[in-house]
Amino acid sequence: MESNCINIGYLFKMSIGNANSGFNEDNVSTLKKITLPDGSTLPYISGQAIRRSIRDKFLEVGFKISPLQDPRTNEDIIKETKTKSPDFTECDPITYIDDDLFGFMRAVTGDNRKRTSPVRVSPAIGIYPFQNNRDLGTKSSEQTREKAASGGAMFETEITYNYFSGSILIELDRIGKFVGMELNKKDGFELDGKTKAMRLSALINAIEHLWGGGKQTRLLTDISPKFVAYTRQSSKHPIFLETLQTKQNAVGSINVNLLNNAFNANESIIQKKLVGYLPGFFGNDIEIKQIFNDILNIDECLNQIREDIERVYTG
Repeated sequence: MESNCINIGYLFKMSIGNANSGFNEDNVSTLKKITLPDGSTLPYISGQAIRRSIRDKFLEVGFKISPLQDPRTNEDIIKETKTKSPDFTECDPITYIDDDLFGFMRAVTGDNRKRTSPVRVSPAIGIYPFQNNRDLGTKSSEQTREKAASGGAMFETEITYNYFSGSILIELDRIGKFVGMELNKKDGFELDGKTKAMRLSALINAIEHLWGGGKQTRLLTDISPKFVAYTRQSSKHPIFLETLQTKQNAVGSINVNLLNNAFNANESIIQKKLVGYLPGFFGNDIEIKQIFNDILNIDECLNQIREDIERVYTG
């Protein structure tokens, strides 16, 4: 059967950070969190925030990003009112890599169309519960009022030390392929295989060197993967969503048996499998190598992922 998707599961560590804030509570900048049935909370970074970081990386390496447009009409602007429609991009997936990979929605009179993203990004979920840690800061008035005690607004930021697990599912049969409705035309259009491979290679490059999110000026955070699992599949199924974890009783040790069970359970749809990690980063290197005897250094793993994608599109 022909491959129609790839899955990428990944793990990264955040030493101290707040890469994606929730609502402020008084002078406290909170973390985004999800509450578990036992009442504990896990921090997470939203899929939207991760996609934004990937877009920023595209821009950093020289891609043209689809420009945002204001949905207000001239009449709206004169009245100083906003329409309910959010800002939208140029909605041109032929020209712009992000309109292709991440989709778009345009809702204006005479031009209502959307493209569902062929790149599906899960939130990156913290594996260990939030411990109510906070960073204390102050906006000092020492220079303007001669001493800091004269002013200086105190504020706090929730922070976490955690390992995060994320997953990305990419629909290979939709990258660079557009139906007429998405282009506001009668006929669809399909990019050549070389362009498709180039765009997905750029996505892998962005993931490999990913950083970003909030509070980066004082809480610089690296969210690039330190462990990667990759599959090319004949059926669209996000097999890494619940199966790429670290051990609860051994912080920083990967649950290799759970991941291996996921590979075995989905053997009938997996056509290519790769696993890569940063040696020495996790606490059970020997066990990892025993279970995955063909495991690669993470840079070589990502190189082979790019090569596999190129073979899919260019032969």
